[in-house]
Amino acid sequence: MKLLLGLALAAILLVIGYFTFFTSPVLALDEKGCLQCHNKPDIKKTTQQGQVISLFVNEKELDASAHRFIDCDQCHSKPHDTPAVPTKITSAEKCGACHQYERKLHRESIHGQSLIRGEEGAANCVDCHSNALTPHSVVRVLSPESPAYRRNIADTCDRCHGNEKLMTSYGILEKTYESYMRSYHGKVQTLAKDDLRKLNMATCTNCHGVHDIKKAKDPTSKVGSLANLKEACAQCHAGADENFARSFIGHEEASLKSNPAIYYIERGFLLLTASVVAGGLIVTTLAFVHYTWRRPKK
Repeated sequence: MKLLLGLALAAILLVIGYFTFFTSPVLALDEKGCLQCHNKPDIKKTTQQGQVISLFVNEKELDASAHRFIDCDQCHSKPHDTPAVPTKITSAEKCGACHQYERKLHRESIHGQSLIRGEEGAANCVDCHSNALTPHSVVRVLSPESPAYRRNIADTCDRCHGNEKLMTSYGILEKTYESYMRSYHGKVQTLAKDDLRKLNMATCTNCHGVHDIKKAKDPTSKVGSLANLKEACAQCHAGADENFARSFIGHEEASLKSNPAIYYIERGFLLLTASVVAGGLIVTTLAFVHYTWRRPKK
């Protein structure tokens, strides 16, 4: 009898656990009931300048975010008394209230300095940490869905660095994403998918930094000098010296003007490969014709 009662109790607990942890949604903390109004897609506000902005908060995104257990008023201390429209710089400052170390690094980075100058095209926190580009949908970095997850970092950087118009305005002409994906590092990241054992190949942040990214030509940048680049390479390539680092041409396409030696070597390999393939096709075709011609006819 005791055994039956024990089994019945265990079954009841399993059912309760299943419905509690696997079927019930994880609801975000909302002690003030903000979502009663802000979960409506048509909720809007007109600023003093006549600009209409949406005040909608996607509850599903908030439920899955890293901030779901932080109540609304921790970030919105005076939600109904904010006359100015939030900007990228004020949004970054708000994140920095908690993430102070990261905010300090970002403020000194090329992205942060650009925002301080009023350039709204530069990246702030949500550009790199949210798929929906909103602080309400920031996902933990170790989640495969996060834009900052190692496998996704190159795609996240390409949101801005693949925007030709935006990059041209900053004088950046290199196609960084394409050159990275053609490289050994990029190919391994693509093939690794979610295999954590293979996600240790260099991605954008390994060479350029995370929150402290500087302009590539800045002497303090991780790629700003040959000595700094050597240190960046040595993170993965033990014993890497300046000669090793010198062999890396960056994201610039090899050309007669910039890297003539590499340009000729690339073209030479292309010619060699094309010659071998063409020669193989010719030999195979001649052999097939010879076989067909000499084959005994019935």
